Parts: sequence; C-alpha cells; structure tokens
Amino acid sequence: MAASTIAPFGHGSIENIARIIGELYTGPELTRILASVGMSDPLGEGQTKWKRLAASMQEKQYAQGDGRPVLAVVIAAMKPEMVWDRQAKAAVARDELNQVLSLSGYRVRASGTIGPAEKATTASEASARSERLRTLLIERGAHPEVLLYCRTELLKTDYYEALFEAVKGLGARLREKSGLDEDGRPLVQAALRGKQPRVMLTDCSTVTERNEQEGVALLAEGIFAAFRNPAAHEPKLVWEASEQDALDVLGTLSMIHRRLDGARSRTR
Repeated sequence: MAASTIAPFGHGSIENIARIIGELYTGPELTRILASVGMSDPLGEGQTKWKRLAASMQEKQYAQGDGRPVLAVVIAAMKPEMVWDRQAKAAVARDELNQVLSLSGYRVRASGTIGPAEKATTASEASARSERLRTLLIERGAHPEVLLYCRTELLKTDYYEALFEAVKGLGARLREKSGLDEDGRPLVQAALRGKQPRVMLTDCSTVTERNEQEGVALLAEGIFAAFRNPAAHEPKLVWEASEQDALDVLGTLSMIHRRLDGARSRTR
C-alpha cells in the first residue's frame, strides 16, 4: 500500500483507536508497543492509557503529514504474537477497530495486517453492529423476544436504543401475562412478588420454589432500576452503553423471558 494513499486520520478516529487498544493492554505493554514502532510517548506511563496512545499517534502523524503512524500502532498492537493470550478480547477489539478504520477505507485482517475496505456509512456501520450483536446473542442461546431488538434502526450510533427498547419489551410481556397496567419496578413487584404473585414462575409451594420466584423477580426489578429508569429520565448524551453492557443486559433479559415462557397466570 503506497504511503501517498494514507491520508491523515481525524482526531475522533485517533481517539477511538487509542481507546480500543488502550483497553487491550497494560501501561508497560503500551510502552513497548510504542517503542517497537519508533514512536515517542509524550505523556509517559502513569497517564491514562488511551490519552498516551492518542498523543503519540497525533504527534507522529503531524510530523509526517500522513496516517502511517496510526496504522503502525494498530499493526503492532494486533500482531498474533501480541494477542495470543487474550484472543477473545482481541477479536472484539479487532471488530471495533474495523468499525473505526472503515471510515477511512481500511480494515485489520486476522493476521494483524492492514487491508483495504469499503468506506463505511452510518447505515452500514449500524448493519454491521446489528449483525455482530445478533450473532453473539445467538451463540449464547438468546431468547427470540430479545433478538427482536438487534435491529439496525436501533443501533445507528450505539447500544442505547436497543437496550431501552428491550427492557420496555419485558414490561410489555409482563403486562400481557399479568393483566396489570403498571410499568417499571411497580409492575415487577405486582406481577412477580408477594404471597400470591399474578405470574407464577414456579408453584411457590416450597421454600426453594418461593426463593426462585423471588430471585427472578429481583433480577427483573434490577434491570428496570438500572437501565429502564435512568434511560427514561436522563438525556442520551450522558447515558452510555457498550457492547459488553448490551450482551450482559440482553443475556439477563433472555433468562427472564425463558422463565416467563413456562409461567402461568393467576387471576385475582
């Protein structure tokens, strides 16, 4: 790939690349990576990892007038021998790097080298994010009610909308099962808790069964308290959700939906 074809990367791309690689390595490991590509470390160890990387890449890119230093750091960080002991995390990092690099027409191969890629658009990024999230959830055995929310239109920028809608979806299913007209934690408490719950996940005839019913109810309450209510009342700009957040929350929702599959409703 000719050096003349590598245009400088924007500040946002450099920062995102630095954050992704910074999560993958310790401070001393990043020192060695920068040294391996002959780049200075203007901030030095002890500073925030991603800020160190970003400062180094920006300084070298400015000095050279092109994007080769940024790609050099990516190649050094993604070499197979560098990631062999953290392959699962490296696979996620590679996918995230490819989302950022695709904006400039590049991608990281499994070999750690850089190759050309079709420049991404907002729609194609959302589609890739949707496909990846769906694949990871299917591998985990996610419930169909949860897979409904891996739609491209809900993943245009991050995982905020998908989580928000998925938690709302649990509320809709609880209302359907219980006949109640509540929302959030009050809905869970009225539908799943108490001596005679409206929605019976177990027969509640033994201590073990009652504890099981209560445990699932508490999980559902926690999901609403932690994700539904903050998202409903806080501006999106200050409420962030990562891919790991999405997998964990949607995985918990899957478990709750599976319990609801076998539940029976009690009329009062």
